[in-house]
Amino acid sequence: MVSHGRNRLCGSSEECMKRKRLMTVVAAAAGAALAVPQGNMGFLSAWISDRTVLTAQAEDLLGILIVKEDGEENESSPLQTEESVVVIGGEETEASEKASDGEGNEEGSEASVTGFARYDEILQLYLTGLNAGWDASEFDENGLCYLAGYLSSADELGYFLTDVDGDGTEELLVGQVSEEEYAYQGMFYDFYTIKEDGLVQAAVSAERGRYYLCTDGVVAYEGSSSAFCSANAFYTFTRAELELTESVLYDAWEDEENPYFYSITDVWEDHSTSISQEEAAALLNAHEYMEISYIALSEVEEELGAAETVSVLKLQAIEEVEAASVEAETITYKLENDPLSQSELNRLSYEMYQIWDDILNVLWGYLRESLPEEEMAALTEEEIAWITEKESAIAAAGAEFEGGTMQPYVENTTGAELTKERVYVLLEKLS
Repeated sequence: MVSHGRNRLCGSSEECMKRKRLMTVVAAAAGAALAVPQGNMGFLSAWISDRTVLTAQAEDLLGILIVKEDGEENESSPLQTEESVVVIGGEETEASEKASDGEGNEEGSEASVTGFARYDEILQLYLTGLNAGWDASEFDENGLCYLAGYLSSADELGYFLTDVDGDGTEELLVGQVSEEEYAYQGMFYDFYTIKEDGLVQAAVSAERGRYYLCTDGVVAYEGSSSAFCSANAFYTFTRAELELTESVLYDAWEDEENPYFYSITDVWEDHSTSISQEEAAALLNAHEYMEISYIALSEVEEELGAAETVSVLKLQAIEEVEAASVEAETITYKLENDPLSQSELNRLSYEMYQIWDDILNVLWGYLRESLPEEEMAALTEEEIAWITEKESAIAAAGAEFEGGTMQPYVENTTGAELTKERVYVLLEKLS
């Protein structure tokens, strides 16, 4: 056990203060998976054939997520629910430079897995999450499709490159690798493209809002908002956005006797054009889903080098240290600028020392979780030696004012500065 000089010990991160998680990008709640057979007609055809009521429930239905630069207006889309920025390594992605050969590859991309550094970063982040055992919420917090959290290894998730809109630049699809036919064959989790204004996440699937690529280049969507309301929509991919061409809505809440509706403007709210069951079936059968041959991430793991990325634990630690620094800087400003009595100076300096001591204990808990036993044992010895040195330095600083009203202030500020320095030393030991 290591005491950090304040009669406190943090044995694990759960015993320490917690702040909000870093990189929350897309809010998506995980519902129960729908086990509905999928063919050319999608899951709506299951209702058409036997009108079976689905019982699986989910808390949300994601729409289309379009990345835009700050200050740009985001044109509305029929299924769009919110704007999203993909974050890689804590920074917003920028537009990739294309080579002058017109083939859509980046300069110096010989070592790239996909030919685009931005696509590689997305795959690298997925690979990191799979290798680290992220759950659905952790993929979600990192701006990725949370469905990857239900997979167990990099053998099960892969990528596929294809020029969907025919503009010469390949799009990136991320999805589940499967050698056997299953309910969602051909579905993709994420759909990315690269345009002049940066990396665009054009669509992201959810359990009750899934996307497919059709053989004719159309993007199909299957969504369900309740057991009695579902939609199949079809989009063309143009100018980095999905544009609705037509849709079929099954809404037994609106009209139990005639629940099928056709629209070219609004997937979920347009009930103006009622169609028959046969017409709905014909429309759905007109689009055939592509069988996507995903390349498993495990096959390109070495090239991606995912081990070099920063772990979620360290990203969280960085955020917490930054938050502590802001709190401490606020106190420092008061100490240096406000007209304070000596007792107020003593109190505020103690609070500042406490801030850095608290975050030090948070980091110690993270280190206990992440470091191998031998490394942690060596670090514990180092920490004990540091505590001894710190306490000696505090005592020496206060000795000059021993018995005076300034002694607590000098000791607190000395302890705060030394502890702050140690915080950043420990932060670097997290990978």
